[in-house]
Amino acid sequence: MGAKHVARNWARRAYEGLPDQVREDLSTKRSEFRGIMQIKENQRMLALRLAAVEKQLGIAVDDHVPVLDPRFPDSVQSRLCTQAEMEQPWFGAWCEALGVPPTAHRKTWEFAYIAQMLAETGKLEPGRRGLGFGVGRERLVAGFAARGAEITATDLDGESREATGWVRSDQHASNVEGLLYPDLCDPDEFRRLVEWRPTDMRAIPSDLKGYDFCWSACAFEHLGSLEAGLEFVERSVDTLRPGGIAVHTTEFNVHSDDDTLETGPTVVYRRRDLLAFKERMEAKGHEVAAFDFHTGIGILDAYVDVPPYSEEEPVLRFAVGPYTLTSVGIVVRAGGAA
Repeated sequence: MGAKHVARNWARRAYEGLPDQVREDLSTKRSEFRGIMQIKENQRMLALRLAAVEKQLGIAVDDHVPVLDPRFPDSVQSRLCTQAEMEQPWFGAWCEALGVPPTAHRKTWEFAYIAQMLAETGKLEPGRRGLGFGVGRERLVAGFAARGAEITATDLDGESREATGWVRSDQHASNVEGLLYPDLCDPDEFRRLVEWRPTDMRAIPSDLKGYDFCWSACAFEHLGSLEAGLEFVERSVDTLRPGGIAVHTTEFNVHSDDDTLETGPTVVYRRRDLLAFKERMEAKGHEVAAFDFHTGIGILDAYVDVPPYSEEEPVLRFAVGPYTLTSVGIVVRAGGAA
């Protein structure tokens, strides 16, 4: 008898042993939950259909003039995830290259954005060296190796207490084999180009130096505080050679530049936090690509997901308590003589 079957039998017997009133209350709660899930499904379908109509009718989902930074290629900005980004040719191209569906989801955007920023700054070329932080089992490692880049992939030691939740949810790789995607990169070539090292983002080893690029995808907001996350980004730039590029994504507070989650297991950055960080980094001789905080005007820019969340939903915005969040990308060029 399988473990799931045993668990279901145990749960059924436990439920049948409850007092009648408790079982009635639980049944009511289940009905209410099903109702909430149906409302969410209705909203999801409506948002997707309206977004499809926008596209069919050629309705502009963005009338915004991008904020350009003359120090970087025109398409390189530190910016927010929006529906218009999903309709750019590079988004679909990177989804195809990474072997993932081109879904309108902020996590999909993060991976495509990181890859595009590195490609636009000339870092995804044979012989380049890249350093990934908190990589979990993400496909970027294999995707970058497929382009000939030498990659050092890092994440928490799988035996550490902090990694327990990621391990249980199958979002953690403890070696090179856990990052291997044969559909993206030849296995032998992958093993030649990629190494894995256990690394705490709060204590980057001093020998991780001289890289052409580094990245992380929604990882540094889990370091305990706003400042701890920004200190990591700053230290990550120290791993680069002059002219190297760091690309990081994190959580962004869409509607408030005042109140936010400043400490805890997940923190949320505001516009003012990121602008202050830009000033701080540039005072040290680095270059932070100009921030474009435009939030978008498409249907999916207005759709805000609420708990319980689903990875299948078109989620560019989601609610956590009183806050509406999305993803933001940050691009930094390391200063110093080339």
